[in-house]
Amino acid sequence: MLKIIFILLLPLLGQTTGTEQQNGLPENKQLILINLTKRTLEFYDQDKIIFKCRIRVGKRGTPTPVGSGYVYEKRERPVFRYVDPGPQQGEVINYAECADGLKKVVHSKMRALGIRIKNTDRYSIHSTTCSETIGKPLSNGCIGMTVQDMLKLYPLVQDKTIVKIIK
Repeated sequence: MLKIIFILLLPLLGQTTGTEQQNGLPENKQLILINLTKRTLEFYDQDKIIFKCRIRVGKRGTPTPVGSGYVYEKRERPVFRYVDPGPQQGEVINYAECADGLKKVVHSKMRALGIRIKNTDRYSIHSTTCSETIGKPLSNGCIGMTVQDMLKLYPLVQDKTIVKIIK
């Protein structure tokens, strides 16, 4: 009798509810696909492409990681700080050194999506003041977007949206 009960329950083991995947993330049917070679970001909802734009990616010494993960937080008006070693390390970035000179960072328009890749690495998809850097490998691993593109994408993305970064 015990063998019969165990055999009947065995197919149910490992199944998830209709709202969660095996990793515990909800199936919200959203995907952010980042192509490092093409330097593009595509946003899908219900398997339909909703938004696409060019992006900035990590430079040679600090590349954007390849792998899968998810959006773990959304931040309006994030504060960016200098991370490179030097006298400004840790200070808030209020001006960006762009190709056409210094530009004030308009914090009220900045947005960021905190992402975890491989469940450990933390990076961001965020606005950048210097739009001429889009399409180039210049970041410390984060994905940069124009302010206008991020303002379009940000309200569409739900918490725990799946993120896939491919070469």
